[in-house]
Amino acid sequence: MSQSVMALVTNLVLILDAKGEIIYASESVHQCLGYEVAALLGQPAADFLTFEQAAEVKSNLNAPPAPEWRQYQVRHQNGSWKSLAFTWTNLLGDPLVAGVLVVARDITDEVQIRRELAEQRKFYQTILEDLPYQVAVLDEQGRYVYTNPAATGNPEVRRGIIGLTDEEYCHWRGHDPQIAVNRQRHFDEASRSRRWVNWEEVMRDPDGHLRYHQRHYHPVFGSDGQLDRMIGYGRDDTERQRRLMMNARQTQALHLCAQGAPLQEVLDQILSALEASFPHSQAALCLGDEALPGPAAPGMTADILVGTARVGTLELHQPETGDLAEAQPVLDHLAGLASMVIERDLHLKQLERLAYADGLTNLMNRPAFVRALNQALASGQRPSVVILDLKQFRNVNSRYGHAAGDALLIAVARRIEHILPGCGVARVAGNGFALLIPGGPVESVITALPQVLSQPFAVRGETLYLNAHIGVSSEAQPQEDAEATVQEAEHALRQSKQLGQTISRYDAEEYAVELTAMTLEAELRQAFINRQLVLAFQPLVHARSGSLKAVEALLRWTHPQRGAISPQVFIALAEQSDLILDIGGWVLREACQQAAAWPGGPVQVSVNVSARQFESPRLKEDVLNALLVSGLPAHLLELELTENMLMTSGRDVVDVLEQLKALNVRLALDDFGTGYSSLAYLNRFPLDVLKIDRSFIQGLGLETYGQKNLAIVRSTIALAHELGIEVVAEGVETGLQREILVALGCDLLQGYFFSAPMPLEKAVTWRFGSGPRLTQP
Repeated sequence: MSQSVMALVTNLVLILDAKGEIIYASESVHQCLGYEVAALLGQPAADFLTFEQAAEVKSNLNAPPAPEWRQYQVRHQNGSWKSLAFTWTNLLGDPLVAGVLVVARDITDEVQIRRELAEQRKFYQTILEDLPYQVAVLDEQGRYVYTNPAATGNPEVRRGIIGLTDEEYCHWRGHDPQIAVNRQRHFDEASRSRRWVNWEEVMRDPDGHLRYHQRHYHPVFGSDGQLDRMIGYGRDDTERQRRLMMNARQTQALHLCAQGAPLQEVLDQILSALEASFPHSQAALCLGDEALPGPAAPGMTADILVGTARVGTLELHQPETGDLAEAQPVLDHLAGLASMVIERDLHLKQLERLAYADGLTNLMNRPAFVRALNQALASGQRPSVVILDLKQFRNVNSRYGHAAGDALLIAVARRIEHILPGCGVARVAGNGFALLIPGGPVESVITALPQVLSQPFAVRGETLYLNAHIGVSSEAQPQEDAEATVQEAEHALRQSKQLGQTISRYDAEEYAVELTAMTLEAELRQAFINRQLVLAFQPLVHARSGSLKAVEALLRWTHPQRGAISPQVFIALAEQSDLILDIGGWVLREACQQAAAWPGGPVQVSVNVSARQFESPRLKEDVLNALLVSGLPAHLLELELTENMLMTSGRDVVDVLEQLKALNVRLALDDFGTGYSSLAYLNRFPLDVLKIDRSFIQGLGLETYGQKNLAIVRSTIALAHELGIEVVAEGVETGLQREILVALGCDLLQGYFFSAPMPLEKAVTWRFGSGPRLTQP
């Protein structure tokens, strides 16, 4: 019966005698170790163990250990080793057994599994320890049970954090308590939602600098559905955030540059971009005399260049601790950006100088003079304007040559500046000068001028004497229109010439009588009612081919008795009342209808918009009505606006222009260079076309002004094309002017070289080169 029972036992059962020899072995020994039971009897048990364990068994045989499971390596019959757990029971004193009872069980698979698990644990532990991402494990109560070195690199902190909550940890390390509050909130959210929770966290490092982190909580639940632990992942996002901040500041610098912001403001943005990238270092931007050959402190520099000339340095000084090995490419890049904005600023200033300075005398030109007058009026001054025209100046050019004439103009400019230093002086025409008298000594200036000019001039070995006609405006009132004041002086100058006087003062009553403004306005109203106003059309051609691109619609009035009335006269009269709004609406409708019915298909048409129209809220409605009635596609209508109109408008100019652009019509800036020419507005306004004023075009190819005008036109075309704006040159009158403009890359040309404004019946059949060009009336 006992043999049968023992055969069913799976554990190994051995009985050893006092010498350690096997006196009994169960059948399971054969199944586990492969030995025949009979072959084992009488064999020392130690022969089947490792050397170390055999010695242990021999020494303990007389005093077997307490009944507890101990692991031994036992040799299999095939020579392999198996892991068995033994328990020893001393029954030597029992007469029925008279030996040591050994019970063993095979734990080879268990040992292998534990070994593999240990290796896996070591493998994953190694990964966690070397992982650059921050990993922390918290128990269900939010206490830390593990953090890897990336999460807490300081070994002391890593040991000390175990068992702490975030509240206790922040208190210990002196962090903002709100960090612990936020972490607990996200901990609760992850536990409740049973999903990942992500957030961004900002902390200060021991040096007081902000560090940005991406944080994640991943909840792990037990078989009972309760939270078992929370795994926290993190990544130091500081460098990426700094790059983003640097890019944002760099973009802001470019945006400010495009808007025409002051150079120092743009450079401050570049410097802040560098400081955002390397907050532990000291950054400096030095220009001119401040730019030393190298930094005063250890660090690195990058040169700021304009062309090949070094104008400054961008410097990054290394802190007491820290490595700037990766800083040089960033430094070089930002120094290049600084070079670009400084060079652009210099070019813009040069362009502005060309646009506002007379190329011969270096005095203000007419646009600059009007700008200075506007500034004086805006500041509350009561300035006066004096315009003088040199008598018989053409005789100087004819007798002594244009070089002598130019030298004489320069001498006149220098003498006026020297004798009258308190006045603003400008050259406003070929031999015309204007003086801006701030207020006060008007009479003394008027008296001094003839005496100043009557003194002889020594020019190229010749002694020349000059006289002048002088026109004087009335004292301008603050906030008056500068152009109106200039026109007063010009009117007085014309009076001086007509009457043969040296000095003539503006008389408003005489001026009004001369123009018969009231009569003309009444007659203009009647002419509008009787349909006496007509449109003429002047072609705009492609610069290279001369083929028709568009036509400009121009308003004309032929008075039954007075004949042709200048548009400058009757449009100015219309603008003094709401009549201009009715006329302007009719011009839009008529121009669109004629353009839509153009032989061969609709043609693009340009229509001038007056200042009063632009100020009126009905402009948008008039444009829509003209397009709907005519059926002309909106993109074929181009509205021409002047600089003065946009600069002096009381409305939100950008808003009005955006409303018009929303209709899909084109917007053109007319007479560019004669008004404010504020380059910053070219970027702000949604313009499609820029029309260079004829005054710059007519000088092209001339010996005296050609190079200056060429520089202005070239710069204007390049600037417009950079901004994606099409360029039209007005007032083209010669083939040479056309050739120059084609070479400069101008898009469209307009002027008497191609055709004067024509009636509709001639305009619809016009082809460049098909016949003699119309001459200027």
